[in-house]
Amino acid sequence: MSIVCGHRGLGPTRPSGSFPENTIESIQAAIRAGASMVEFDVQLSADDAVVLMHDDTLDRTTTGQGCVSAWTLAELRTLDAAVGTPLVGQGVRVATLGELLETVTIALNVEIKVADEGCRRHDAPRVAHAVLGALAQDPHRGQRRILISSFDLELLRVVRARDATVSLGWLIEREDARDQWVQRALDAGCQALHPHHAFIDPRLAADCRAAGLELNTWTVNERARAQQLAAWGVHIIITDHPAVMVGIP
Repeated sequence: MSIVCGHRGLGPTRPSGSFPENTIESIQAAIRAGASMVEFDVQLSADDAVVLMHDDTLDRTTTGQGCVSAWTLAELRTLDAAVGTPLVGQGVRVATLGELLETVTIALNVEIKVADEGCRRHDAPRVAHAVLGALAQDPHRGQRRILISSFDLELLRVVRARDATVSLGWLIEREDARDQWVQRALDAGCQALHPHHAFIDPRLAADCRAAGLELNTWTVNERARAQQLAAWGVHIIITDHPAVMVGIP
């Protein structure tokens, strides 16, 4: 049976949504909706705190402005992180990875974001050190699966060099050079391939099985498509609507 994984919790912040993305409140809502795993994005603050945030900048989802990497954790804690949702003004704050680890016991897909919109880009060793350091303090370590993913394959190589045991998944958003995906993932020490679901077909699924790679995908919001992917052997299905996907075989 495929694993239903909540995307940024219960989906991106949007006018029709009740919960702000990448917050503890949204992740808890995804669990209540039936997700058995949750995916969320992390990046570093100015003082190397690992915080939950998708965008390089704060403007879209918080009351702050400018680059996440320019704010200290203390400064980020002053912001309302529920902008664009009914929870604005209700005390929703920017969360750290450590706080999330203490709050939920579910399996986690930690996507590491790398700044690219004119914001400060932390070097890969620094990011790897901070994320792995936070995960090492997980009070439920060894009792749940934690998967680290990123679009940046070189960053994943650095994470692998620092930790031989962590599970890694390479995210893919472009279809070019697909005949190299499996080998490149293996060469980087990844356990999983995470292409967009539009790129997945039975041949790719078979290639991953033959190589011993787990095949996971994002962001699937139609049950019929999820059923098709599950039939091909896709292991983790990341979705904005976990309640719709519960029970996919």
